[in-house]
Amino acid sequence: MLDCLVIGGGHCGLLSGFFLGEENLNYLIVDSEERIGDVWRKRPDNLRLFTSRQFCGLADLPLSGDPEGYASGHEFADYLAHFAAQKNLNFTVKTRIVALRKDKDIFVAVTDSGHIYRARTVINATGSNQRAIIPVVAQQLDDNIQQLTGASYRNPQQLPSMAKVLVCGDGASGRQIAVELAANQCNVSLAHGRARKMVPNRVLGHDLFWWLHRIGVLYADRNSLIAKILRKRDPVPVAATASNSALVQRGITLRARAISAQGNVIQFEDGASASFDAVIWCAGYDETIDWLHFSELGNAKELASGKGKTPVKGLFVVGRKWLSCRASELVLGAERDVLQAVRYVLQECAAPLVSVQEGYQPL
Repeated sequence: MLDCLVIGGGHCGLLSGFFLGEENLNYLIVDSEERIGDVWRKRPDNLRLFTSRQFCGLADLPLSGDPEGYASGHEFADYLAHFAAQKNLNFTVKTRIVALRKDKDIFVAVTDSGHIYRARTVINATGSNQRAIIPVVAQQLDDNIQQLTGASYRNPQQLPSMAKVLVCGDGASGRQIAVELAANQCNVSLAHGRARKMVPNRVLGHDLFWWLHRIGVLYADRNSLIAKILRKRDPVPVAATASNSALVQRGITLRARAISAQGNVIQFEDGASASFDAVIWCAGYDETIDWLHFSELGNAKELASGKGKTPVKGLFVVGRKWLSCRASELVLGAERDVLQAVRYVLQECAAPLVSVQEGYQPL
């Protein structure tokens, strides 16, 4: 039996395994992809992380390259695989957990192949970006309109040459996709979602997150006043090449929210309408919990309601937005939350904590 089963082999799952190993706990990381890092290899080919490399390393292994530069998704994927190999982590791939339940005090995890793992504790490191959100408007479009999501889009070659494309969702990913399509002779429109403040990703020669890290804003408790202000404004860091003015200069049409469709014509909130050949939905993601068989869990939000502790005794979670602070969903905030989860695991396993990180304060 395992001391801890870690579900998910992304950066939070790998960090969890690393620190569990440092405590000499018997753990296993399970991931559904074919290789460690594949979740990043399945993102758009042009994707760039919006925090610079200096903030994307795990534990004591930095991400090589210009520290002020921004890694591609494939680069970060290879880094994760390198981290897992160098740290000799215990993991298995091509293994999806389809059911997790409890038998008295022991967790029982069933895989898609029918194999069963038993563990005293579980860290859910699957992340919340599990299923692309597709608005109801998508169902109103004709079948001949090509529809993709931010998760299924890879590159402009998926679309017809000179296509009229609507990208719905003006977050960082939607803007990157719109810029790439416009550079490849597509006629691109970008429809915004809810109102969010756009902020530059570089300020006075530094990554925006360099400043937020230095002044401590990223680590303000999620219930603090500054955190409440940040959550309400929910600013989006964008590169200068993806600002509204830069998009217009590239020939991209900025549109209001898409509210309805008929045939190949989409109606927008401001009364405008236009026809399109293809739509890419970048409306965000949600989390599925139908594989978690616990009466204590009513919805996905309850997973992240206790700063890493869930309503289920012995089940912990990492890698969620605002789990403890703004940094929680970022690579640079993962270690803070993972260490807290490992503390919880140690408490459940009645083992003393021996690897407290310098300067780390329990939440």
